[in-house]
Amino acid sequence: MCMNCNSSCGFSSNNECENFGPFLAVDAACITPTPVTTGSIIPFSSGTATLMQTLANGAIGAVSLVGFGSTVTGLALVGSDVNLTTGAFTEAFTVPRAGTVTSIAASFKVTLAIAAPGLPGSTVVNARIYRAPAGSNVFSPTNVTVNLNPALTGIISAGIVLNGTSDNFAPLPVVAGDNLLMVFSITATGTALSLAAEVQGTATAGITID
Repeated sequence: MCMNCNSSCGFSSNNECENFGPFLAVDAACITPTPVTTGSIIPFSSGTATLMQTLANGAIGAVSLVGFGSTVTGLALVGSDVNLTTGAFTEAFTVPRAGTVTSIAASFKVTLAIAAPGLPGSTVVNARIYRAPAGSNVFSPTNVTVNLNPALTGIISAGIVLNGTSDNFAPLPVVAGDNLLMVFSITATGTALSLAAEVQGTATAGITID
């Protein structure tokens, strides 16, 4: 309720304006700021279960590309890149205007239990944005990334949910025509002779582009 209406307002004893205006604000307190919402949220979801693997040394093996209700699963990296040049599929989207990626959030639900002896070492699920410039199908990893918690160790039950959010990275500038791809992967650390691991589950994520 504005306490600074002028005399044409028809101010009543209960401090409410009886007239419906238009009114002239005579004090800044009479002006209600218009809420400002910045950024666009881009959602991702695998829809069905997806699969990720590590190599024997615990490094990234097979990754999953997560789109908008679908997924490409068990895909090998080419070096550190995702190369879709010869693939008859994609889960990427094209950026329609210049902006900056400022945050990422992701979750993962294990859908296939892992029985004894369980996972070797400690296995971490990661979500990361990969980018390809206009005209290219080779996607390179960016610094827009988040590790999900908790890490997976030992025997794993189906239904475990992992989560993570991050804005702890340098904002990533993007331009119209860039193609962005959400990639889920796992890595493993520990003292086992082989850290080869496999995890299956459903994945969701979101990023903010300002």
